[in-house]
Amino acid sequence: MKDFFHSNSFKTMITVVFVMFGLMLYTASTGSSLTANLLSLISTPMQRVSTVVTNNAAVAAQNATRTNEELAAENAALKKQVEDLNKKLIKYYSYQQENAQLRKFLELKNENQDFKPVSAAVIGRDPNDLFYNFQIDKGSLAGISLNDPVITESGVVGWISSVNASYSRVTTILSADTKISAIDKVNRDSGVVSSDIKFADSGTLKLGYLTADTTVKAGDIIVTSGLGGVYPRNLAIGTVNAVKNDPYDVSLYAEIKPFVDVKTVRDVMVITAFEGQGQALPDGSASSSTPSSGNSSTPSSSSTVSSGGK
Repeated sequence: MKDFFHSNSFKTMITVVFVMFGLMLYTASTGSSLTANLLSLISTPMQRVSTVVTNNAAVAAQNATRTNEELAAENAALKKQVEDLNKKLIKYYSYQQENAQLRKFLELKNENQDFKPVSAAVIGRDPNDLFYNFQIDKGSLAGISLNDPVITESGVVGWISSVNASYSRVTTILSADTKISAIDKVNRDSGVVSSDIKFADSGTLKLGYLTADTTVKAGDIIVTSGLGGVYPRNLAIGTVNAVKNDPYDVSLYAEIKPFVDVKTVRDVMVITAFEGQGQALPDGSASSSTPSSGNSSTPSSSSTVSSGGK
């Protein structure tokens, strides 16, 4: 027993008793409970965890009590919201595309105040069409009419060959039905731009009815002359690749590379009105170099020369 009072265990116990006694005296003098504070320090995080668990359990219980009708109604409302957002997104992209088109043609409009353009997008192509004709998403409701010229900011695409209320068909410059009175911008030599299956297959055009002394040469720019009232004057058509002999008569022709690739064009502009539209030259008023006088198969009216077959 004597050894116990001299052991380390007894000394440790005595130390703990004195420490506890001291703490009791301190807390009594300060009017607060240190033990309670220590317990609070330990229990507070546990209370927080318990509160989070309780709240989550309450939410889960609330969701579990929702009926199938309520869930179906909420699902239908969310679907309607998605549909509305998709419609707005489609309108946004439509406005974005139209604004981009209008910006492209703004310079053309500024240079030609008489133009009344309507922007349109290509919506359909026939893969079996040898001349790459296509449909656009605008029609008579947008002011488009038969024979209206179709262009891009780069040049001529073709003309309106049929019109519906909401869409139209475009016959391209590669079509055998298209004939455009044209002029060489460099030397003013005139001719008729046309095409056929052979030219369409190679993506080129033919500037025909050139005289033997023509000065048309490779690199020259060919534009519309404005004769016939179907196309405004000075619309870009293409550049001359080469001048060749016509195998069917004594005249010459120039092979033209169009500025616009009608095979891949996506956005176009239809000119619904311009100065001189529909005004054909009087019979006999054309000079000897007027293209309509050089082909017996081409009607004498200049309006037909500009866009044959219409």
